[in-house]
Amino acid sequence: MKQTQKTLSWRPRGFFQWLLTILAVIALPITVMIAYYLLNPINVSNIMSGLAWSASLFPMVLLTTTLVMIVLLVLAFWKKALIARTILIPILLLLIFLIVQPITSMLSYAKSEKVSVSLSSHFSIKKDISSKPIQDVVYGKTTDGVELKLDVWPAKEESADTLKPAIVKVHGGGWVGGDKSENPALNQWLNELGYTIFDVQYRMPPHAGWKDEVGDVKSALGWVLDNADTYKIDPQKINLMGESAGGNLAMLAAYSMGNAQLPPSTNVPNVPINSVINLYGPADMTTFYKSNPSPDYVQDVTKQYIGGSPSQFSDRYKILSPINYIQESTPPTITFLGTSDRIVPEEQAEILNKALALNGVAHEFYLLPEADHGFDTNPGSLSTQFAREQVKAFLQKYNK
Repeated sequence: MKQTQKTLSWRPRGFFQWLLTILAVIALPITVMIAYYLLNPINVSNIMSGLAWSASLFPMVLLTTTLVMIVLLVLAFWKKALIARTILIPILLLLIFLIVQPITSMLSYAKSEKVSVSLSSHFSIKKDISSKPIQDVVYGKTTDGVELKLDVWPAKEESADTLKPAIVKVHGGGWVGGDKSENPALNQWLNELGYTIFDVQYRMPPHAGWKDEVGDVKSALGWVLDNADTYKIDPQKINLMGESAGGNLAMLAAYSMGNAQLPPSTNVPNVPINSVINLYGPADMTTFYKSNPSPDYVQDVTKQYIGGSPSQFSDRYKILSPINYIQESTPPTITFLGTSDRIVPEEQAEILNKALALNGVAHEFYLLPEADHGFDTNPGSLSTQFAREQVKAFLQKYNK
């Protein structure tokens, strides 16, 4: 009789036991799937992979979820919902692991590189933007009448007579999306370091040809050089920076400067690039198309951008690969890529690093443990803090 009562006690009774049990049953597969895509970052087009991506970029999401699970577990003990608490305990342990493991890895890496980072900032989400950009400045007009625009983020003034170094910044978005000034926190931070930012808009499919994107970036660079006096820019200190597809375009524009195969979209001079900051941008487009963690997404956007696959346009993929322009005179380059990047594989950074080293180009290369694609979207994350410290030192070195 006692055994029967014990068995029956597992069956939810009453509203709260049923509610807690249902919530726990729903939470289990969702948590397991998100954990799978956090630990195995692939297939960004998958909905659960997308949720895991968001959780990776913003740790507060996992922390908040963990706190909710703690509350549910406490209620499950209080209301004697045995099934609910049996499910919630492993869920809670898994969530704690997903929070602690990447933090531990990044803290260890930062320590090994002698870079100071703050754990208290890691869970922050938003930073107030006080800088005021000059928006929609036209930097050129194409032959078919399209106005090309950028935003100017002026450096914080120390002296009105001092020429400022410039950073021409190229947004990401897989060559088919995104827009200028999408990462205002980064622009403001660079302003505070004394750099004037020119955040570039460029044409994209279906309105752009396969050479137009890098052509527009080169046009923006030429315009900045032509207008250096207006914006009090040192023409010898023009740097290029890009994220993801923007990182690829930044490298491509800098490395192929003066190459007749990739001319500017407008009539502007060639620009001596001082340095390049590459945030998780691919360097070899052919290899990237064939080998990446999210083939459905990557192959779709590259086909839109380039016009087809490498088997159809092998010459285009070669021309649009920064790796093919590296030589001794290539500007100093710093590269960041996360080991959990679900779009750009480590192989891309390693290919770039090897080519730069073989040609004697000054460069730095950082593989950030557990960091995902777009890690710098969160200005307070440990990965972003690390990257900013290294970017700051890199820029200081080449903009003295």
